Amino acid sequence: MKIFNVLFLNYSLLLCNHSLIAQNSNTTFVLEKMQMYYNQAQYDSITSLFTEGFLQKVPTPALKNLFTELKRDLGKLESFTFQKQVDIVEIYTAHFTKGDLKTSIAINENLKIKGILFKPIETHTEPNFTRNKTAFILPFKGEWLTFWGGATKAQNYHVISKSQQGAFDFIIQDENNKSYQRSGTRNEDYYAFGKPIYAVCDAEVVAINTGVHDNPPGRMNTTEPFGNMITLKTAAEEYIVYAHFEQGTIKVKIGDQVKQGQYLANCGNSGNSSEPHLHFHLQDRANNIQAVGATSYFKNVIVNNSLKDEYSPVKFDIISRQD
Repeated sequence: MKIFNVLFLNYSLLLCNHSLIAQNSNTTFVLEKMQMYYNQAQYDSITSLFTEGFLQKVPTPALKNLFTELKRDLGKLESFTFQKQVDIVEIYTAHFTKGDLKTSIAINENLKIKGILFKPIETHTEPNFTRNKTAFILPFKGEWLTFWGGATKAQNYHVISKSQQGAFDFIIQDENNKSYQRSGTRNEDYYAFGKPIYAVCDAEVVAINTGVHDNPPGRMNTTEPFGNMITLKTAAEEYIVYAHFEQGTIKVKIGDQVKQGQYLANCGNSGNSSEPHLHFHLQDRANNIQAVGATSYFKNVIVNNSLKDEYSPVKFDIISRQD
């Protein structure tokens, strides 16, 4: 059994391969329209720039969410700089107020976008911290299994992602090491699905994504990798990301001040998730492109029947709170 993890930023979209080569001047025209609509927050107009085939693969709500998150993280789109053409794809650097993105684009003869990919331009960023300064409790009650967690790739597949290198995926298993009962074909068969998830500390709600459907087990939504998610910000400028909540269960809103142990939402299977689980990680800044992941340590954790304080779970640890 494998859980597929959030490896890409929310706004990474797969490029669709086609056969026509766009002229550079035409692509520039399309990019200028995109820039204008983006800066005016006219996201419906942006979706009109894409082909029907693209919108069938990436639904309009996901595409609008992509540009909303770009605006939140990177601010105004200042310009595009052409880099090169590779086969049918033209590659640019998109210059935003708060950073740059590598942008690959392909258009058709009707000047419609049939493929686009935004990727961060990797730079060395010094972390603001390497572990949490604020005291954390576990974000759930009862016994959970750490499916991914730790500092090595063998323990934790997230380490390949700069912003998520300290991330965890948590599930619930029974005495037979199964995460579900009955056939496992419904989300409701999984022990983690619908379980309440709590704030690990006092914090402010600074980002939310909601309205994403829960996937049938075994299928994933790669266009909205985090699914229904919440980001909390502590007084120490730590950013805590929870992902894959059950649709319709988020009970907080942006600007809320939450208390440690306060209910946030239910564990679900939305986003880039193959079965119900909680994705949790800590990062050092709000901007996902520049953020560096940090290690989370939790207080008063029972680990494989042994009580530990200030503990960071690793793969296959069975953990629970000491209530």
